[in-house]
Amino acid sequence: MKSLSFSLLACSALIGGSSFATEVDSVTYEHISAEPMKIEQRSRTVLGQSYNYPKGIPALYAYSIRIKPGQKTDWHKHEIPFFASIISGSLIVDYGSKGKRTFEKGMSFVEAIDWCHQGYSASNKETVIFGLYLAQLRPNQVKPVACDGPQ
Repeated sequence: MKSLSFSLLACSALIGGSSFATEVDSVTYEHISAEPMKIEQRSRTVLGQSYNYPKGIPALYAYSIRIKPGQKTDWHKHEIPFFASIISGSLIVDYGSKGKRTFEKGMSFVEAIDWCHQGYSASNKETVIFGLYLAQLRPNQVKPVACDGPQ
């Protein structure tokens, strides 16, 4: 039970429980430290959009996303909330008419929903992103949807 409690505490820090991450710098439990991650606009996407969790049976899908130096993603959009945290390297995301954003190691954000964008590695080494989809039990939801280019 103690490890479950710690796991829930750590997940709260990762997902960004509203009062936990703002009131406490770090928490020590059984000699293990759980430090909250700063998330840009935790209740809105990086473009300031409101979002809701999908209806249905909830499911989390986590990915280690690796983008080689100079490599670009195809133009795409996400249908559901997608949390991204830059583990190493640097990522530039082109949001078309909404501009470009640069995300460095240690930065976290909720990606735009239903907005066409393209990401690319902005460093001379591989960019690694921890990505977490807040989905329902329908794996096809997590696949980015191709789009024609910037909006």
